[in-house]
Amino acid sequence: MPELSGGGQAYDSGAHLFNSLCWAVESNVAEVHSFIDNCGAAVDINSSVNIRFKDGVFAAIVISGNCPSPGGTHMALIFDNGRIEVDGWGGGWIRVYDGGEQLDPPPITEEMSAGSPDDNFIDAILGRAEPRTSPMNGIIQSELMDAIYESGRTGLPARPVRKD
Repeated sequence: MPELSGGGQAYDSGAHLFNSLCWAVESNVAEVHSFIDNCGAAVDINSSVNIRFKDGVFAAIVISGNCPSPGGTHMALIFDNGRIEVDGWGGGWIRVYDGGEQLDPPPITEEMSAGSPDDNFIDAILGRAEPRTSPMNGIIQSELMDAIYESGRTGLPARPVRKD
């Protein structure tokens, strides 16, 4: 029900990926163009989103709520001469490429883990730790989500309303 959830798959599963994206890029959104398919449901099931950040970074994310295969969520960060692919849910694996060559990254160990975001949130509130992200990333993600749904509704690129 859209009046209770605000949206469908993009708000539900997609929000985690969009949050990770905003955290990784740390830039305001310049423009969003999205395609959304409700597949006859009251909320979105599938979406394809293209994002241009103000610092020039481009991103593309596809959310599929009716894909017949399980799991498979990952992020790929592409640079001038390489890329990094990361498990989008649990952070259980990482692949690093220098040009076309896959490097042997270190194994992800407990010592490397930043711990639970929930624990960090509680510890930050209690003054025991610094938050690992800033409130601005939450604002940027909120604006991004609004722009995704606006573009999907109108079929036109959307720009966040907030001015820098």
